[in-house]
Amino acid sequence: MGWLSLKEYQLNNLTTDKNSNLSKLQLPAQSEAVCRTPYGLPNRYATGDAPFSIKSGDFNNDKKLDIAVANAKSNDISVLLGNEDGSFQNQTTYSVGSYPQSVTIGDFNNDSKQDLAVANTESDNISLLLGNGDGTFQNQFIYSTGSSPTSLTVGDFNHDNKLDLAVVNNGEDTITVMLGHGDGTFQNQIKYAVGHSPYFVTVGDFNNDTNLDVIVANNNENDKSISVLLGNGDGPFQNQTKYAVADNSYSVTVGDFNNDTKEDLALVNFILNSVSILFGNGDGTFHNETEYLVGFHPFSATVGDFNNDSKLDLAVVNAFGNSASILLGKGDVILGDFNGNNKLDLIVSNSGSNTIEVMLGNGDGTFQNRKKFITGSQPSFVATGDFNSDTKLDLVTSNNDDLDRSISVLLGNGDGTFQNQTKYTVADTPHSLAIGDFNNDNKLDLVVGNLDDNSVSVILGNGDGTFHSPTKYRVGISPFFATIADFNNDINLDLAIGNLDSNSISVLLGHGDGTFQDQTVYEVGHGPCSLIAEDFNNDNKLDIAVANYFDNYVSVLLGNGDGTFQNQAKYEVDDGLSFVTAGDFNNDTLVDIAVANYKGSSVSVLLGNGDGTFKGAIMYSTGISPSWVLSADLNHDGKLDLVLINSYENSIGVMLGNGDGILQTPILYTVGTGRASMALGSFKDNNKFDLAVSNAIDNTITIFLNDCS
Repeated sequence: MGWLSLKEYQLNNLTTDKNSNLSKLQLPAQSEAVCRTPYGLPNRYATGDAPFSIKSGDFNNDKKLDIAVANAKSNDISVLLGNEDGSFQNQTTYSVGSYPQSVTIGDFNNDSKQDLAVANTESDNISLLLGNGDGTFQNQFIYSTGSSPTSLTVGDFNHDNKLDLAVVNNGEDTITVMLGHGDGTFQNQIKYAVGHSPYFVTVGDFNNDTNLDVIVANNNENDKSISVLLGNGDGPFQNQTKYAVADNSYSVTVGDFNNDTKEDLALVNFILNSVSILFGNGDGTFHNETEYLVGFHPFSATVGDFNNDSKLDLAVVNAFGNSASILLGKGDVILGDFNGNNKLDLIVSNSGSNTIEVMLGNGDGTFQNRKKFITGSQPSFVATGDFNSDTKLDLVTSNNDDLDRSISVLLGNGDGTFQNQTKYTVADTPHSLAIGDFNNDNKLDLVVGNLDDNSVSVILGNGDGTFHSPTKYRVGISPFFATIADFNNDINLDLAIGNLDSNSISVLLGHGDGTFQDQTVYEVGHGPCSLIAEDFNNDNKLDIAVANYFDNYVSVLLGNGDGTFQNQAKYEVDDGLSFVTAGDFNNDTLVDIAVANYKGSSVSVLLGNGDGTFKGAIMYSTGISPSWVLSADLNHDGKLDLVLINSYENSIGVMLGNGDGILQTPILYTVGTGRASMALGSFKDNNKFDLAVSNAIDNTITIFLNDCS
């Protein structure tokens, strides 16, 4: 099911401006001049207390989508009228019953004006608010239901062109059906037995008889099921048919996921952290479920065509993971075109922060599904290069297991797939990995940092995808990262190694024949775990930037052009630096620095002044514990983007750049377990940056093929 690849978004790098109800990036004081909300980032709007449910409609007939939100703890509804640019006016609130958990929209009195219906869980009733057509609503009318209504939905159950309601009664294991008179009033309720602790209800035509049917998610530990009640078309429903499912579900979403013109179901499994798909047979029955893993404690789901390929996609809110497969948040996600650009946008209600957030859609579909390939034990680093001179990119991983002591080489087929691995033995605990031509024979060679051997292994390539035996060179304690560059301008590649436990970097100058001089050691911060070589002061001499894990700063060592370096300059960032990269993020032709902050769960961008100094750090929230960051133009817009590994979330995050030094909110993609490193390259030879991620725990690599046009 290619449509179900996880595309997750983070929204937690925003703070609310109480005066304007808009959102701003968390920037330091010296960067206030560029503080703004770029296109694509969410805007935040105040609601009532604990917004549990959200729906969109045109409440004032201006052909712009508006929003209604049920606020459970403040016992009211928030109505936010939409503006032409996709933004919303401040809320207007309307009192309803006690603890409203669900809101739906329909024209219940046939006056061509949209009305609201609300399920009030603690007062055992629903509220009906008739719309005036100008964005305002009349005071509520109350209708009794069963015990503890938690969800309601709307449909014409008896083909009389008058809207009816179906309400889930969580406290008594029933649903209530209320047939509408077409004037805003309803007939007496009819109750139907369902499973234990029903929580959510939705409708669809599951047997293709043009009559609406009802689906109920039963949320009880001893009754993990859904109830299907087929409609007769005259208002009443048949008795339930129950289907056992994997887990308790708070939400059921309907859509035709396999394009067979039969409606299917998507259930979110709260405990199992997954989504179950039940394909419909078209006769009111369903196939056994197919399960897909998502984030932590998924709560709600919705569907839409997010990449404009005429196939339904799925967005799942992971309530306790502070993430979603499309958009981050807690509560109920809805869809609509809020800025009139024919691309679906998303809105999420956040129960904990009493806000709603809007994400305007880009409609580009981003990456395809992942693919996995077997490596050695605990692959920690991955790099790309053409090792057999066939113009197709290959992969190499360092396998960090003490008993494995190897690297794996996987030759590429040129279509995004790879041949089985060939392994080469190195020394104890191979960790870092870098690629270059060390003996000037136009064949790619490898250097591997051996963490527990305090050495690096240089492995010369034969040009046919095979390699010589390694040669070892002594460096500092726990060589954690290696980079390659010509530091003394002699056209021969040199090595720079970050020594994690000796708080230093080692520079080994190359002779050009595959051998190297003894190390020269330079002091840096505590725990140097990543470094990069760039010309930060435009003097045509390479400099080095170092991420120091145990300090909150980046070390910058300016090069003298002869293989030696000046003492470090320090630049403060966030906590637990794990990886550093460089690039021109604001298109001023000066080199900037980006740092992944593992402990701070953030990325810091330091814009360069062109003289080897940098402006203060701009901080962006990321996924949990980013351990790696790379820069590239991923969407071919001439602006540098970032991609990060989020170690504690089994995910990577893509942050698109705006070209002015500002980055958009991360888009998250699920990978394997034990994320260790990643590399970029065009594996299909189409000039698009694809991504390879090494998964240290499940001994695989994950390949993402870039689908941007």
